[in-house]
Amino acid sequence: MAYFRKRGDVWEYRIKYNELGKQKTLSKSGFPTKSAAKAASVLIEEKLFKGGIDELKKGDILFEDWVQKYKIIYESQRRDSSNVTAANGQNKLLERFSGFALKKINRADYQIFINELLFVSNYSKNTVDRIHGEMMAIINSAVEHDQLERNRLRSVSIKKDESNDKIIFLTLDETLKLLEVMESQIIFKKAMVNLLVNTGIRSGELLGLLWHDINFEEKTLTIARQRTRDGLGPPKTASSYRTIMIDDDLLALLLEFKNWQEKNEEEIEDYIKSDYVMVDETGKEFYHTKPQDMMKNFLRYAGIPERKSTHLLRHTHAVLQLEAGVDIKTVSTRLGHKDINITANTYLHVTPNHEQKSLEKFINYLKK
Repeated sequence: MAYFRKRGDVWEYRIKYNELGKQKTLSKSGFPTKSAAKAASVLIEEKLFKGGIDELKKGDILFEDWVQKYKIIYESQRRDSSNVTAANGQNKLLERFSGFALKKINRADYQIFINELLFVSNYSKNTVDRIHGEMMAIINSAVEHDQLERNRLRSVSIKKDESNDKIIFLTLDETLKLLEVMESQIIFKKAMVNLLVNTGIRSGELLGLLWHDINFEEKTLTIARQRTRDGLGPPKTASSYRTIMIDDDLLALLLEFKNWQEKNEEEIEDYIKSDYVMVDETGKEFYHTKPQDMMKNFLRYAGIPERKSTHLLRHTHAVLQLEAGVDIKTVSTRLGHKDINITANTYLHVTPNHEQKSLEKFINYLKK
């Protein structure tokens, strides 16, 4: 039963209830009218009737405490690579929302957080999507486990125009420096970088490669799958299914890498046998962010500005192919683009060397 009283210029409700045989009182003041206080008290009484005081306490748990419980519940059910991605998102969320009760994280504050990631920290939309996905998993699990009444953070806006983002790639000199540095690295690292530079495949496609995808006789490499944070699946698009030619030097390196794996399998007692191409010295397959994590160090070793990215090697492959005079149709096919326009719109404007060589070809043709 609710009681009301006026205190100065505002109204207060007081609700008495029983908890474990003891009578207790809930009160809240600050309402401008008695009607407003009554309306608020009705909602509280409904919750008390529905689930007792526990219903009212939903959402009181601190964000960091629920994240810890969430990890205990779900980490053992996910693969290691998924947990790595989840932890990255959780750390960024904990930076902002530690100390907040779950029910105190409102949509407006969360939208501001998302906007800051996009436009202040300059995170890519894909990165922010992943962080938001982890937040949704955390909040939805709280609802499912009766720690929160509902998810109020759904449908926030995550929009960023990245159409004019600068394409980052290595020049020919930088590429040669990187490849020179890789000569002194353990073979699985050397093979990874050479594969990316010489084929332009995506990181997920690299991780999805199986040894039978490489035809040593025909000198080809087939892209038939990718492995990402979501696990093993088909390539990004229908046009991403492709078979491309690879050069003799890369084939020789891959054969050396394959022999190295077979030797390790014989000599290492706990070696993990698999058909994946990209594994370490113990046979363990790369987790999905391992190539990006390693690239930062490789670039630093080569005296090149650090980037935690392998995609710049895909861009590098495309640009250097164009600068070498390879026709754009061939480049587009190797990259797995849907059509030539995607390749042209992405790369032709970023390589002045290609424009210069094209002009020289035209002038030489006119002089014939």
